[in-house]
Amino acid sequence: MRRLALAGLCVAVICAPGFAQEAGRLIPRTLLLVVARQPNAHFSDSDALLIERSLHQRLQEAEPDLVMIDSPPAAGPDMSPESLGALATRAEADAWMLVTVGGDWTSAQIGVKAFDLLSKASVANVTATRASWGSPGGLAYEQWADIAHAVAGKFPPIENTAAEAAGQNLVQLTVSALPGSLVSGLGKKPLRVGPDGAVSVKLAPWHEYLLRATLADYVPVSRRLFLSEDREIRLAQRRSSRWALEASLTDSRAPGIDVTMAFPARSLFLRFGFTTYAVALSFDGTRLFLSDPLTDVILQAGLYISPEDQLFRLYAALGAFARVIHEAGSMPVFDPVAPLAAQVVVGTELSVSNRSRLFLEYTPTIYGTSFPDSLRASLGKDAPGWLFQGTRAVNLLSFRVGWRWQL
Repeated sequence: MRRLALAGLCVAVICAPGFAQEAGRLIPRTLLLVVARQPNAHFSDSDALLIERSLHQRLQEAEPDLVMIDSPPAAGPDMSPESLGALATRAEADAWMLVTVGGDWTSAQIGVKAFDLLSKASVANVTATRASWGSPGGLAYEQWADIAHAVAGKFPPIENTAAEAAGQNLVQLTVSALPGSLVSGLGKKPLRVGPDGAVSVKLAPWHEYLLRATLADYVPVSRRLFLSEDREIRLAQRRSSRWALEASLTDSRAPGIDVTMAFPARSLFLRFGFTTYAVALSFDGTRLFLSDPLTDVILQAGLYISPEDQLFRLYAALGAFARVIHEAGSMPVFDPVAPLAAQVVVGTELSVSNRSRLFLEYTPTIYGTSFPDSLRASLGKDAPGWLFQGTRAVNLLSFRVGWRWQL
């Protein structure tokens, strides 16, 4: 019996730290920082923004465990504690700090009020002056030590209770989205939205969550939120575009038009288009435009590597093009010098809006030619990036830049 008791004690000692860590997990506090100008202030909107950024940086250095959120521009110096509390709640913060600035760069008056919404108590109410700024550049030396000292340690992290660790005292989040959507980021396993267009889950309060909803043929949607009570959110999901129109310049000189057909569910795409040198730019110093009767007819197949909702989206493709000569008064024919070429594409697109993308591609190209000397001569005296080996010629310095409109 004694051995059994000792074994039980050892198990309790070993397991207790793990349980205490889960039950006593610290949750950071969130502070809404409001900087507003007093009626007598001679600071512009940009000046107030500089002061707010300086204060935000120094306070964050002094309180690294405190999550700070900057206030919307509409906040004013005469806002009541109730209005500030409502503003903080909408920003999903559990405390607020109002900093009012008056005077000018040579003599600034500063008032600071801070309030803890959890304890429903005032944290700070101080005033200060600054005569050393002189100009906006003076903020580079401002440490805000007096204000940091006024709130130091006043917003300690919240410790989870054993009841929360045991699954009690949770809040409910309801997510409305298209039926069949897969919602991740709210637990160990993704949640499936039911036929009624909603899914609910119990979560620990006073946490920040980043959820992501995906559905075949729809653009993924991400949403960051802070939970302090039961909440319902609705996700707006947009169908992925299957077709896109592209306008581009190859090697900064030859314009092109392409049409892309995408298969969003598999991140695949096909591209067909034309790049012509009939109206291309010239960089030989003697003329502005080229008028070579040469057009490339392009076909490519590719794969998007990054999700559709990312700011920068990576992709890669393989393709080929035929070089067609179209002399005036003659039937178009394949270029006898280098009729066909294979191309590797590595690109990225920058999302400018929901329907338009700026893209840049690196496109090394391999030409097959029965007349390598003629191809070399057509490139002029200087042909940087070109390599010739037998009946093959490789252009290693080929790029394409352009704009992509999703239809």
